[in-house]
Amino acid sequence: MRRKKQKRVTQQKRKLQIAVIGSAAQSEYRTEGGASLAMQKAAEEVGFLLAAQGAIVVTGGKGGIMEAAARGAKRGGGITVGVVKGGRRGVANNFTDVEMLTGMKADGLDELFLVLMSDALIVLGGGAGTLQEIAIAYRNKKPMVVLDGMGGWGEKLSGKFVDERKLVKLVMANNPKDAVTRVCALVK
Repeated sequence: MRRKKQKRVTQQKRKLQIAVIGSAAQSEYRTEGGASLAMQKAAEEVGFLLAAQGAIVVTGGKGGIMEAAARGAKRGGGITVGVVKGGRRGVANNFTDVEMLTGMKADGLDELFLVLMSDALIVLGGGAGTLQEIAIAYRNKKPMVVLDGMGGWGEKLSGKFVDERKLVKLVMANNPKDAVTRVCALVK
């Protein structure tokens, strides 16, 4: 009796999918707020360092922190995903490789998808959308690292738990390299 040769399947290592969330572009705010140039520079470095680690960078696909992180990831040779609301392609920033369309016109569902498809999150500043993402990540026990000195909800919650259940503590990082090192350690 002849035995069939079994094909040897090599298992490809799964890439980490790390969300970089935070303040949108200043143009999306009526008066003040949004991602400053310093915040964008830090987000770009985070994206670059994540790509250097082989991670896929997931963002909301818009401007500000999202565009800067995607730009950094592309500079580092990485893959980027932008989770965008609506059903029309071509709305994400120019540094987004894959647009994941939520199909919804109302705000909120894009944040849910972004968090659930990510292994962990890095937070830089952030307004209401970022707060929503933090709450979703917290309830789903996703590791979160906050880059210190960026203001917004990230800084307000840095080093804290969101509530008394103490599901996930938002870990503080001092600089982009520290943030990437910490987030990679938390998911491995």
